[in-house]
Amino acid sequence: MINRAELIIQHFDYLTDKYGFRVERKEFYPDAMGNAVVIFKSPVIGIEVVIDRNQALIRIGDQSEELGKWFEFSNVLSYFAPSLEKAYVFTEKTENNTWDQVVETQLKRLAEILLDCCESLLRGDLSGKERIKKIEHNRKIQLIEELNDPSKRSN
Repeated sequence: MINRAELIIQHFDYLTDKYGFRVERKEFYPDAMGNAVVIFKSPVIGIEVVIDRNQALIRIGDQSEELGKWFEFSNVLSYFAPSLEKAYVFTEKTENNTWDQVVETQLKRLAEILLDCCESLLRGDLSGKERIKKIEHNRKIQLIEELNDPSKRSN
């Protein structure tokens, strides 16, 4: 199995090479489904890239705040790229690919989207922070309403 923390760093290398981020945390758990986490930090922004059960996920926020207050990437994209339909596309494992290839496909896509859509954020511009908080809040309300709607429950 490929060291997936190194794979994350490889695909998001522009953070350190171009935007002044440093790798603050790097962990790889080959015995735990290949899970990995890398946290990049600039003087202003923190970015966490996680591989959890072969799915790549991102959280972004003000690096001075605790990680639990950072924004989920889909909410960030709703602000920076509202026309983008999905933040995440989870590739299927087939007989023609490996789990490492599935993860790498996700990382490549996410790294490209982050660079293409969120450059001002990468440069440290947090001017959209309050709007992203509102997007996140509205999504939570929508989810709670859907979960409480009896017509949406499976029997």
